[in-house]
Amino acid sequence: MDPSTASAPTAETTTDPDASRTTTTATTAATPPTTPATPPVPAPPPATGLDDDGSARAWEELVSAALLGTDRRPPAGLAGSVAPRDVPGALLDAAALHTVRRRAGLRPGPAAPLPEPAPEDPRAPLPEAARLRLDQLLADRAAPSPAGRRGAAPDLAELLPQWLALANQHGYKAAPATLPALLDAARARTDLRPQALRLAGPRGLWLARLNPEWKFALRGTGAAGGLPSPGDAEGVRALWDEGLFAERVALLAAVRTEDPAAGLALLASTWSAERAEDRLMFLDSLRTGLSDADEEFLEEALGDRSRNVRATAAELLSALPASALAGRMAGRAATCVGLDRTAPTPTIAVEAPHECDAAMQRDGLVATPPAGRGERSWWLGQLVEAAPLPFWPTRFGGRTPEEIVALPVADDWQAELHAAWCRAAVRQRDPDWSRALLGSPAVPPATGPGTSSLAERAQLLSTLSVEERARWVASFVAAHGLSEAFQLLGVCAVPWAEPLGAAVIDALDIAREAGSYPWSFSGVMGLAERCLAPEAARQLESLTARPDEAEDSAPGAGDYWAEAFQRLVSTLRLRAAMRAELTPPRGTAP
Repeated sequence: MDPSTASAPTAETTTDPDASRTTTTATTAATPPTTPATPPVPAPPPATGLDDDGSARAWEELVSAALLGTDRRPPAGLAGSVAPRDVPGALLDAAALHTVRRRAGLRPGPAAPLPEPAPEDPRAPLPEAARLRLDQLLADRAAPSPAGRRGAAPDLAELLPQWLALANQHGYKAAPATLPALLDAARARTDLRPQALRLAGPRGLWLARLNPEWKFALRGTGAAGGLPSPGDAEGVRALWDEGLFAERVALLAAVRTEDPAAGLALLASTWSAERAEDRLMFLDSLRTGLSDADEEFLEEALGDRSRNVRATAAELLSALPASALAGRMAGRAATCVGLDRTAPTPTIAVEAPHECDAAMQRDGLVATPPAGRGERSWWLGQLVEAAPLPFWPTRFGGRTPEEIVALPVADDWQAELHAAWCRAAVRQRDPDWSRALLGSPAVPPATGPGTSSLAERAQLLSTLSVEERARWVASFVAAHGLSEAFQLLGVCAVPWAEPLGAAVIDALDIAREAGSYPWSFSGVMGLAERCLAPEAARQLESLTARPDEAEDSAPGAGDYWAEAFQRLVSTLRLRAAMRAELTPPRGTAP
């Protein structure tokens, strides 16, 4: 052999039909090369014939064999060429090779169009401290409550609604990086949605259109993430005619707020063509800006095919004391309720209706009572509730609401009559009748002049001014303590105006000193954390120490009270810090 050719490599070219590529294999003579050897490239798995040309048939064959088991269905191309015990491994090798080839052979598809740019938000960004605080509140919102005691740390999830309201009050916008967490929080808690979406602004709506999980944010918005201006007649008309139902509801509410007459005209233009369930929602929007100008439309709605629509129209008309329906109800009520001229002292006589005719049903009365209610008392309550309250002083000889409520009622009709007057006072937002029915806060609820229900008293309080509400509930707490006051506290404006805050603190201190069962006040303590003015923390510091437990006090009550007051103080201080972080520097505006 020629020495010059002993070390020369020879090239052998082979074609791999499965890989559709050409492989060049170097072969050398026995004489080792003088240069360092290159590490060998691992050979691909042996061709199986199952995935020629990357066909879907070959892949389906592999999948079927894997699902049924190689014992029951050996893959074609492997049977006979691989030992039976090696068939499962060979199948996986073939599947891996086939997968790589399919992925490597993919052709890039056309690029999806880029989303439209996020709209600008002209509002001022959050101060840095407030931005960090929002991140903290959002991160803690889903933290599970610890078992047993809550501990002395503030409940950040309960403070998030207040933080959002305060930030919106100052006109800030959320940082872009915070928007996903903010939308997630709004998705999880419906009570956060109005304030969270307001803080998120147009960029939050833009982002919500890119994630199906946030589609709730688009309900009640225009197709482009916003509503046309009520003054844009062409845009309003186009959205009203072509928009989705939620968009139309939001549009009607916006127009109604800006121009009640224009909102009514918009609704009337398509009323007859709307579905019954849609008519009900649209009609409910007329509560905003309700006035005598709506009476004609509402009277026509009394003849609607839908019972729910008729009932809503009647309710709205009864809130207009000068409406024709209110007059009809007053006439019917006059035949049922009046002074008993034969009694030795002025007494209210009641004769409940004996039937509920078609005219009464057209005016909104429901003929069939709920289970457990008599028909006549059911009809009477609806009549009195819908009658205009200014009618009654005339009916009772010029007496004031307080004097009318104080009159005795014959034949055990007092509870039914006073309850109907309570509902009428709330519906018609009449503070004079509310005061009369509430009576003195010192009188126990069970013997009050107008109602024995704390829920009804809470509704009556909602018709009074913020200051009057706070004074009444403070007097109630001072007279009866906190055990009866929870519902009443819930209707008072936040933060609680004085003297309500002081009355609540005094009542909690009395309960603490008396060794009362502490867990029964957990609801009031939770309200106090959210509703007391932050400045009250200084007054509460002396209550954070563990009190001496009396012999008859509940076990562990002292520790609980100390812990609860510590949490209350720390929460109030945190609320003060939140307020300071969100307050713009003096002389600047967000």
